[in-house]
Amino acid sequence: MSKLEIMEKFMYTFVGNGLHLIIKEQDNSYLVHTIEIMQKVDEACIVKEIPVGDYFLHMVAVDKNGQEASIICNWSPELIQNLLETSRMAKEAGCSSIIMFKEPTTNHWMIVFGKPNEHRNKTQVAYVI
Repeated sequence: MSKLEIMEKFMYTFVGNGLHLIIKEQDNSYLVHTIEIMQKVDEACIVKEIPVGDYFLHMVAVDKNGQEASIICNWSPELIQNLLETSRMAKEAGCSSIIMFKEPTTNHWMIVFGKPNEHRNKTQVAYVI
């Protein structure tokens, strides 16, 4: 599958399909509501790491304070493929949110899924010393 095909599948999986993508970074989180596939047409493009003619993602999200954010992503096809696989597992588990946590000092991501606003009953543990 080409990078463009993977990006298209990603876009249709996370927009209007009952599955929400949340990106957490430091003290804020962003709920993605729009995903666009963009193509670099010349060197004036802000994404410098890719060659002219290659594709990248533009996402629009709302943060926890209701402020809109524009996010430009040059994610690898492997990361997008991992998100697609996680979305399949999340749907099978009856979950509606995929949450991505970014490691602040590297370009590593942790991907988890769950149900928003679901609170677990915590069991109290007693320790005898």
